Amino acid sequence: MRSAEAFDFGVEGTGLVPLRGAGLTLLGQWRRIPAMGEDGRTQRILVPVGARVRPGANRDRLLIRKSERGSMSLQMRVFHFCMGLVPPLLHSEAATEQMALHAPQPAPMPARMRGRFTATCDKGITRVFPKRGLRSGGVLIYLHGGAYAYPMVAGQWGIVEGLIDRTGLPVIIPDYPLAPAHTATEAFDFVQPIIDEAQAEFGRVIIFGDSAGGGLALSLAMQRRDAGARQVDGLVLYAPWVDVTMTNPAIEDVQGRDKILRVPGLAWAGRAWAGDLDPADPRISPLYGDLSALPPMLIFQGDADILGPDTIEFARAATRAGVDVRLRVEPGGFHVYVLSVPFIPEAVAALDRSARFVTGVLRSR
Repeated sequence: MRSAEAFDFGVEGTGLVPLRGAGLTLLGQWRRIPAMGEDGRTQRILVPVGARVRPGANRDRLLIRKSERGSMSLQMRVFHFCMGLVPPLLHSEAATEQMALHAPQPAPMPARMRGRFTATCDKGITRVFPKRGLRSGGVLIYLHGGAYAYPMVAGQWGIVEGLIDRTGLPVIIPDYPLAPAHTATEAFDFVQPIIDEAQAEFGRVIIFGDSAGGGLALSLAMQRRDAGARQVDGLVLYAPWVDVTMTNPAIEDVQGRDKILRVPGLAWAGRAWAGDLDPADPRISPLYGDLSALPPMLIFQGDADILGPDTIEFARAATRAGVDVRLRVEPGGFHVYVLSVPFIPEAVAALDRSARFVTGVLRSR
């Protein structure tokens, strides 16, 4: 069985993912089957609908292989076909460097949103409020993706719009410094005070971020924990970039199905972002850090994305560290498939689930 189509959901100490407990919740089209753990006891575990399951080579592993047909929507399949017609992004170090050096200005709020939202920008911080239905008691902070080298693009406004519509909360968007002109430490220094000020003004703060923005959100939360600062209340992460070294052997197996990203370009961007820090430093690659005492998090990951293996490994590690992690692995999902909202039903569903998570966090304390 090719490991490209296999995901190890084993949990240390049990060898299986229990249906309940362990803190990790897998969302999506799953079925329950009995399986025997290394303790000899039968447990009920979750596997994708249509999956073929066999024991791994070691008793502490369970390999899950999805069926060839999967469960992608027609719209998702169309997007896959269209993406296959154009060259992948970040396909080489040179291409990524040129993209970063000639990056445009951040995309402004689209005209379609101006009738329903107000947006102000001051000192690199954009604040977006709904004109009707504003909800009090919290705020969302959005950290955009772009390999730490590209500014916010028009499509990312769809995430902002969708979450404001569903939650009624305002959104703060920091235009954080980007590589190669700047490094991660400069971005940390820029965003952390924004979080402090948002907590003082709004109370609850939930950060959501896609790709590099998701990795940055995790890094900031880990640093706040280590500094003894007031922690953010929750994280919503779409395909978070948790390891910029791009050295996971499983990436090679997924690469053939990823029509967007390539390792060489991402690795260059990761080194540029790290600056004088080691790319494996937990502030740059959260996967290598202490994952305990982090806020509850909801993670969306497509299985046709080379960031997927690291995201799944991160979710398992954070779960073992006692964090409340809810992970959805979307069959056929490309990198940050939520950006295709409202055209793909899986993207719409992701925003619906994100809003429910946010509401739950606001009500939890």
